[in-house]
Amino acid sequence: MRFEKNNKYFNICIYTITSVIVVALLIVCMLKLDIILDGVFGIIRRILSMFTPLFIGFFIAYLVDPFVDVYLGKIKYIGESKKRAFATLFAIITIICIFGLFIMMIVMNMRNVLNETSIENIAETINAYLEMFNQSVENMVTSSNVESVSAVIRQLLTKIYSFIDGIVNNFTQGIVDTLTALGESVIDIVLGIIIAVYLILDKPKLLKIWNNILKIICKNKLYKELTEIGRAINTVMTGYIRGQILDALTMAILTSIVLTIIGLDFAVIIGVVAGVFNIIPYFGPIVGLVLAGVIGAVGAEPQKGLYAIIAVLALQQLDAWVIVPKIIGENVKLHPIVVLLAIVVGGELFGIWGMLAGVPVVALIRVVIIRYFGNIFSPEYEV
Repeated sequence: MRFEKNNKYFNICIYTITSVIVVALLIVCMLKLDIILDGVFGIIRRILSMFTPLFIGFFIAYLVDPFVDVYLGKIKYIGESKKRAFATLFAIITIICIFGLFIMMIVMNMRNVLNETSIENIAETINAYLEMFNQSVENMVTSSNVESVSAVIRQLLTKIYSFIDGIVNNFTQGIVDTLTALGESVIDIVLGIIIAVYLILDKPKLLKIWNNILKIICKNKLYKELTEIGRAINTVMTGYIRGQILDALTMAILTSIVLTIIGLDFAVIIGVVAGVFNIIPYFGPIVGLVLAGVIGAVGAEPQKGLYAIIAVLALQQLDAWVIVPKIIGENVKLHPIVVLLAIVVGGELFGIWGMLAGVPVVALIRVVIIRYFGNIFSPEYEV
């Protein structure tokens, strides 16, 4: 007996089997979602870690490129390739000199503080602690019998040995882990610097290749749109990064000067740390504040800790309400009030990341509005 193929029922069977398989796979994925997500994120982290030197290279190149452009405008009478090579060299030397100046100031500050803390003072402090320990032992012996004192000493020694053994083991493992991580970071940074140098030197060629790819992929009108939007985004992001760096530098200098006037130890070091961490919303300013207060409180004059906290807090308020809106606003062409609103609203909606991204996002929105909705802002003052 011969059966004829029925396409209708055959298709229904195929659809049914496929649907059952898809539903079963979805159920399995939902039940094992945590394992699947861990695997996916693990793969993503692994891929990102592999490309870490490339990301570092792009970031360094993005920061150094404005210095290169400045030197390109100053160098005359040589070929374009040589001009870019010399401009890159001078830009790197400039950045090294800036970092070297900060390091020299930190070393000088540490040397001055250590010179003030003489060896005699350290010896006197150690002797005072030893005297306190001896007095405590004598008091314990006079107030207890020999057997109980011996038992207490044995218990104390056992705890001390266990404590020291744990510290040594943890310290050794910590050193190994730290050195391993430090070695990997150093390698990534060195490779990133090398990549950054090549990116800067070959910037015109790389941009030409990128433009050719866009021309192949996109139509002429879309290509022009993307090119102009890309330039606008680059201008905004470059201005924002420059503003953040200038703000950090300003806060580092002001904090160092104010803490030096107060007479706080390690004033320059605290100033540099406060300036760098000031870029991070919420937690960043707290680092400088707490560091200044602690260093002042444990010094010879504890009241300096209070003075330092008040001074750093006042500088942070000045930075939040005056310096940041002015510097960032000028670099991204936004009014200071708009900058403040972008930071506040971004922080309320998305926390720390919202505060970091609020200003560049608003600046990009402004670029899009001006481009696609006409010059709705007054030409006399840009919002």
